[in-house]
Amino acid sequence: MNNDNAEVNQIQVEIIVREGCNFSYQTLKSLLLSRVQYPSMKLSVVDIADCAEGRQSIGGITPSIWVNNKLWFLGSFSSESFHARMSALMSTTQ
Repeated sequence: MNNDNAEVNQIQVEIIVREGCNFSYQTLKSLLLSRVQYPSMKLSVVDIADCAEGRQSIGGITPSIWVNNKLWFLGSFSSESFHARMSALMSTTQ
């Protein structure tokens, strides 16, 4: 069966990281593990050094996590909070 809404139902998660930032790497690892629980999550990783001008990095603070173009975390991260918000978001998109 072909799911024409597959891309519409995708949840876009973007993490902005900084080279050498251990917290960025730990957060990325947690997000990578979360993909198993949330298969509709499309994860993108952006190095702040590669960000285009005007990118929403908010003062260069990393990690910053954006979900569907909305800032969820800035300089901090809670996997419990992320999972709760993702579950709520998925229930509204289904």
